[in-house]
Amino acid sequence: MRAARTFVSLLAMLAAGGLAAARAQGPAAPAPSEGPVKAILELSQQFYYAGDPFYIRVSIGNDSEQPVDNPVRTPLGKGFHLRLEGQELPRVETPVEEPERPAKLAPRHFYGAVIELSKLFPQLLEPGRYEIQWAADGIASNTILVHLLQKFDPTKDYRAVLETEHGNIVLDLFPRASPFAVKNFVDLARAGFYDGSIFHEVRPERFIVGGDPTGTGAGDAGYRYPADNSNLPTVAGTVLMKPVSPSPPANSSQFIILLRPEPTWTGQLTVLGQVVEGLDVARKISLVPSTQRSQHPFYKPLKDVVIRRVTIEEREREASPESLGPGPDGGPEQSPRGNGG
Repeated sequence: MRAARTFVSLLAMLAAGGLAAARAQGPAAPAPSEGPVKAILELSQQFYYAGDPFYIRVSIGNDSEQPVDNPVRTPLGKGFHLRLEGQELPRVETPVEEPERPAKLAPRHFYGAVIELSKLFPQLLEPGRYEIQWAADGIASNTILVHLLQKFDPTKDYRAVLETEHGNIVLDLFPRASPFAVKNFVDLARAGFYDGSIFHEVRPERFIVGGDPTGTGAGDAGYRYPADNSNLPTVAGTVLMKPVSPSPPANSSQFIILLRPEPTWTGQLTVLGQVVEGLDVARKISLVPSTQRSQHPFYKPLKDVVIRRVTIEEREREASPESLGPGPDGGPEQSPRGNGG
């Protein structure tokens, strides 16, 4: 039976790609238990950051309608197994507060604890893609794949490089004008969310749209967040967040790269940043043959235009007056610096 897995938001799905190769380096994790006694792991966040305490809930319970003996004798903190690139990591022996262990489990009854796993596995404080499972006494949990990200620094400036077969598109992001959007974009990019996605809508000489994992224009990152309102101009090369629903919160992962000024859009959509190199590449992508309005999704390229990879560059914030323009409240923000075309 294939081991079931719980994926931590869409981010964690990105860790699954290298899992098969990684597992070849060590013994396979046990499959989840099929009997009435279950072990379940749960996480509570969309994003997890290196350096933060890492908490996880483990529950042991009876999933049947009849009382059963509890086979678990191992302390809950000692049942965790953590893998990085297929190699099992050593556990630090440290006291963990344990719940009272019942000798019998009533029907549909579970008990458990929230464990600070980073105390048992200090390596969880470092960036990486980790595979987590609880297994002891013949009982095995679901496997959770989690990608610990480098923490976003709101005092820094960020640049994103979108690699495509047509060339690179380089974006300077605007964290002062759009803090929610920039943090979200940086986190998704660092998690590999955009890698292998496509530009699913191309309007010739007007704009191109990417960031939908389904490639249909209807997908998102599995969550939505509020818009960042600003009056930054929407000119050629401006990068906007595309709302995925008519009512807020509507921002998620989709973005639009403008190829001409759209003054009526100013103040209507969140400004993520500005193209500083490669606007000619974006324009070339806008001209690839598409469905136009002949079939749905409209204006989808007939041949996929793939975003091979998005990399993030973190830089010290520029303080020179030349690089600052109006922010969301009239304060400083980076101004568009050329159109790259």
